[in-house]
Amino acid sequence: MSNDTQLLLRALRLNAFFSGTCALIMFVTAGWISAQLGLGSPLPVYATAAFLVLFALQLANIVRTGSIRSWEILGIIGGDIAWVVASIVLVAMYFESLTTAGLIIVDVVAVAVLFFAVQQIRGLSATR
Repeated sequence: MSNDTQLLLRALRLNAFFSGTCALIMFVTAGWISAQLGLGSPLPVYATAAFLVLFALQLANIVRTGSIRSWEILGIIGGDIAWVVASIVLVAMYFESLTTAGLIIVDVVAVAVLFFAVQQIRGLSATR
């Protein structure tokens, strides 16, 4: 496997680990997180965590097989960018409802996801 492919797979592996870890944290602390985000129910946190588990499993499968399909990687990058944009919109629309901890959580996760998107773009570009 080329160094270019390794760069992409490393970014996907980190993204999978981060997404899976976030999902686990979200399942365990859903009530607290929902309070920090000003949500009336932990259900959206559970739903997001479930989605992240599926996302992490998909990323892990790509890493496991080493199968790089450009359209699939572009979809992952698009999802990461959509997450960052949604985070910005969430903070802008609900700034007053978020606690300081909620703002920090949203911002830190968005920065991490942006990092993964950039690394995946670099990795995909290098493989072409």
